[in-house]
Amino acid sequence: MCGRYIFYDQKNAHLKELIAQAREKMSEKDFNEISLFEVFPGQKAFAAVYDSTKQKTVIKVMCWGYDNHGKAVINARSESCFASQFFQDSFPCAIPASSYFEWTKTHQKYEFKAKSETIYLGALAHIENRQWHFVIITEEASGAQADVHFRQPLVFSYEDAKKWCASKHPTSLLPLSIQERYSSKV
Repeated sequence: MCGRYIFYDQKNAHLKELIAQAREKMSEKDFNEISLFEVFPGQKAFAAVYDSTKQKTVIKVMCWGYDNHGKAVINARSESCFASQFFQDSFPCAIPASSYFEWTKTHQKYEFKAKSETIYLGALAHIENRQWHFVIITEEASGAQADVHFRQPLVFSYEDAKKWCASKHPTSLLPLSIQERYSSKV
């Protein structure tokens, strides 16, 4: 399960530009509350959501984690989140990142990066107490990731992240094996 990620690794030109734009538009106080490097649950970070009034994907600041009676929920299982009552008021969003971490059972930390500069972690968002919150969606691990941990975040390219955020039926964008499991449970 994804428990931390790197937003900006000081090499990523796209994310550097996003930071510069946010710094120009936000108050210094609000900007300083955003985690720009290693992001931990409970911290504020950038997230992409679809704004239907503007008909485009926009960046918002959200807090990582939903409240579940005082306990933070930071991840959602792709196989069950769309059928879960807990996530019923959620909608797709994407978390821009440079990389993410997973740990082995012996607590050895591994960093995973994509070939492109920016990866987009599939997520769900909703509003709690008038503030945006997100959870990262995880799926069954595959490839080298499976040797480290049995779960991994859902990772999108830029174009697929935009489709994910704008989708009215996000389950159709999940990997086929997950779509089949979701369809059979509904």
